[in-house]
Amino acid sequence: MTAEGFDGGSDDVQVAEAIAAEQESLSPECRADPARLRRLLAPDFHEFGASGGEIEFEGTAELVAASTDPDGEPIRFHDMRGARLADGLVMVKYTSDNGARRSNRTSLWRRVGPGHWQMFHHQGTPTQQ
Repeated sequence: MTAEGFDGGSDDVQVAEAIAAEQESLSPECRADPARLRRLLAPDFHEFGASGGEIEFEGTAELVAASTDPDGEPIRFHDMRGARLADGLVMVKYTSDNGARRSNRTSLWRRVGPGHWQMFHHQGTPTQQ
């Protein structure tokens, strides 16, 4: 996992925790472990993928694990930043590079316990730059 342009200047603990959870969700180790990934996804998780498809919670972790090589090339990301929308609700935005594919990404994270965050919405939009 490579972080370039990370907005580490925020002193908002909630934003920092949600960004850390996002980064964990991108790690090959997490993506290859369905149980670990499921802990980061809310039961009402929904995604509009960069491919145009829609993904729900059920089966997502297994699908991601089946397509992830834990020793493979990590997803690179840059310009990761976050904003607290309300207490316990953070939006994280960044650009990812996965091989030749580049996407603008947005995730919504909900705090479900002290220091424990779950992603309940994600959207990836392909981009040229």
